[in-house]
Amino acid sequence: MQRHSTPPAGPRGRGSTRTALDGPRASHRGGIQKRRGGPVKTDKDGDLNMDAGAAGSGAARGRATRGRGDAPKHTNGEAGRGRTAMNTGAPRGLFSGAALQKAIARGMAAGDATVRGPRAGVSVEGALGEAAGRGRADAEITVRGLKESKAAANPDGGLKDLVAFLERKASGTESSARDAVKIKKSYQKNDRVIVYVTREDAPKILRLNTFTFAGAPLAIEMRHESAVAQTAKAVAPSEDAVATRQKLTDVLKRRYNPELKLLDLSALGKDPDLVGLGTFAKESTTSKFFPALMAICDSLFTDDQQKRDAVVSVSLADNELQTVKNVTTLAQTFPDLKNLDLSNNKFETMGALSPWRWKFRSLHHLVLSGNPIEKVDSKYKDDLLRWYPILQLLNTVQVRTEEEITSRGKLPLPVSGPSFRDEGQIAENFVKQFFPAYDSDRNALVSGFYDTDSVFSYNINTSAPRAPPQQGQGPNAGEEAKAPTWENYIKGSRNLMKINHLSARISRVHVGQESIRQRWTSLPATRHPSLLEEGRKWLIECHSVPALADPSGQSPAGVGGLMVMVHGEFDEMNVATGEKTATRSFDRTFILGPGGATGIRVLSDILTYRAYGGHEAWVPEEVEPPVAAAPAAQAAAPVPTAAQLQAPDGFGVALEGKPAEQLGREQMMLEMSSRTRMTLQYSQMCLEEKGWEFDAAFAAFEAVKTNLPPDAFVP
Repeated sequence: MQRHSTPPAGPRGRGSTRTALDGPRASHRGGIQKRRGGPVKTDKDGDLNMDAGAAGSGAARGRATRGRGDAPKHTNGEAGRGRTAMNTGAPRGLFSGAALQKAIARGMAAGDATVRGPRAGVSVEGALGEAAGRGRADAEITVRGLKESKAAANPDGGLKDLVAFLERKASGTESSARDAVKIKKSYQKNDRVIVYVTREDAPKILRLNTFTFAGAPLAIEMRHESAVAQTAKAVAPSEDAVATRQKLTDVLKRRYNPELKLLDLSALGKDPDLVGLGTFAKESTTSKFFPALMAICDSLFTDDQQKRDAVVSVSLADNELQTVKNVTTLAQTFPDLKNLDLSNNKFETMGALSPWRWKFRSLHHLVLSGNPIEKVDSKYKDDLLRWYPILQLLNTVQVRTEEEITSRGKLPLPVSGPSFRDEGQIAENFVKQFFPAYDSDRNALVSGFYDTDSVFSYNINTSAPRAPPQQGQGPNAGEEAKAPTWENYIKGSRNLMKINHLSARISRVHVGQESIRQRWTSLPATRHPSLLEEGRKWLIECHSVPALADPSGQSPAGVGGLMVMVHGEFDEMNVATGEKTATRSFDRTFILGPGGATGIRVLSDILTYRAYGGHEAWVPEEVEPPVAAAPAAQAAAPVPTAAQLQAPDGFGVALEGKPAEQLGREQMMLEMSSRTRMTLQYSQMCLEEKGWEFDAAFAAFEAVKTNLPPDAFVP
C-alpha cells in the first residue's frame, strides 16, 4: 500500500536519494514515528518508510554516504564520487551469471519534473512479492482467558506460554516447519491478548476457541479490522506487479517444451528478460524470484493432474546453485517430477540438497554431473538411492533396475492371509453389524453392545506410513496434496507416546455407556466400505481369549471370549453436505464376551486413527489382488471353520471345571487344524506322537503331508 503525505517544501537532494534496491540501512523496528524533513525513503517493498531519520542528522548523512546511492545521470566517471554513484561491483545472487546488470534506480517518471515525493508503484522486489501473492494485511485476533489461567502467575503473565500453546495446537501434530502456524506479533491489553497471524492461518487459530489452556477455557474471536487493514486488502496489484507477473509468465512459456514436457530453467542468471528486470541485482530480490516464478507457474494449471501431465522434466542446470534453499518451492509445485537436471552447479555436500530429502517420490532420473559433490563426497550416490526410492538413472547411468524397485517393498517372510478363528460365527456377525451401525446410529450401537463396565479409548498414530497420492493409488489422489489435519481428533487422543501426565491418560479412557456415547458423538461422521462388496479393503483377524470375567458371577474361573482385530479405512463425512472430507485408515481391537442386551458385550474397544495407507500391504503375496472381492474371499478361505472341524460345543474355550491342561491341548489342536486343514482327529494324533510339542508336530506334518489320505483333511 502506498501512503502519500504532504510533499516536502523543496526538491529532494540528489545525493541522498535512496531506493528499495540500495544497500544496508537502519532497522525499522521502532513503530510509526512522525516524519521529519529530509529525503523520502522507501522500504524494501517500495512502500513509504515512515520511521526514517531526519535528513539533517549526522547518522542519516552517514548512511547515505555509505550506501550504494542511485546515479540518475552518470554511472561511469563519477562512480568514485561518493553517495551519488552506484556500486559497480556485481552482486552475486544464487542465480548470478558471469556478469549481472547493476541495480535498477527508481527515479521519477519521465517528463514529470515537478513531482515531489515518492513515485507511485513498487520496486522490483515488491513486485516479485506481489507476483507471489504476498503483501496482504495480517489478521488480528482477540484471545481471552489468560488472566484466569494458572500461567498468569508466570513472570511475564503467561503470554509467552499462551503464544506457544496457540502455535502448537493450531499447527497440529503433522505440520512441517514450513506449514507451522506462526504468530507474528502479540501483546496483552487488560484481560485480552491480541495476536497477529497471516490470513491463511487465522482459521486455524479461531478453531481453538473453547480449548483449555492451563486450566482455563479460551475465548477466541476475530478482532474488527482497522481501516488501514481493510484498505490494504482492497488495494489492487500495482502496475509494476502486473507487468512483472506478465514478464515472468512470458519467460515460463518461452522456456517450456511441450513435446518433451520439459520446463527449462537453466542459466536463469543469463536470461536477458530476467536480467532486464533486475531480478538478480541483490539477494533479497533473488530470494523472492523463484517462489514468485513457481506461484505463477502453479496458476497456469487448473488442477494437479493437468500439471503432472504437462511437466515431466525440469532443468536447473548452469545456475551456480550452492544450495537448493532458494528453489525449494520446486518440490511443492512439481512434486511428481520424473526427471530433474541439476548439472553444472556448485553443490558440494548432500546438505546442500537436504531440503529436497524425501521429496520427488516419483523421481526416475537425476543429473548431478559437473558438481563438486562428485569429487568431495564418495557416498553421495548411496544417499540419493535412500532419498529417492524409485530412482533408476543417476547422471544417465543405471543405478537400480525395475526388479530391484519391485522387490524393495517385499518383506523377508511372505505376507500370509489373515488368521480368523471364530467360534460359532460370533465375531463374523458382530463385525457385520458393528460398522454399518457405527456409520448410521452410534447411540443404538452403544446401547446394544456396551455396558457399564465397557472401556473405550482412541489414539492418533502420526508416524504410520502413508499411501503416496501422487501415484494415483489412493482415494486422496487428485485431492489437495496437503494431508488432512487431525484437529477434530487430537483433543481426545490417548497416544501414550505423546501424553505423559497420568491425569490426562486417565481422563481419556471412557468407561460405561454414557461416557462412550458422549465421546462418539464428538467424533466426525464416517462411512466405511461395504464388507461384502469391498472385502479387499478389510483385514479381520480373530483369536480366542480365555478366562474373561463372568458378568453373571457363575464361573469363578472366568469365561471364554474373542479378540477381534480389524484393519481398514473409512471416509470422513460432512453431515451438512453429505460429502467426503477426507479418507483415513484405522485399526480397531475388540475384546468380546458373553452378556449384554444382544448376548455379546464389548469389554474393551481400542481405536487407532492413522493417515490413509492403502490396503495393498495385507494382500497375500502368492495371490493376485482380486478385482472385485467376493463375500467369501474376505474371510481367510484356507482356515477351516468350527463347523467344518466338527468341534463340540465349548471346545477350546475356558469353561467351569475344565482343567487348564485340557484347555491348552484343545487350543493346540485347533491351531494345528487351522494351519494344516487336518481334521481334529489327525491333529490330535500328530500332536500326541510328538509329545504335544507343537513345532515338532508341525515339522512332522510337513514331512509326510503328501502321503496322508484324503480323509485326513477337512473337505
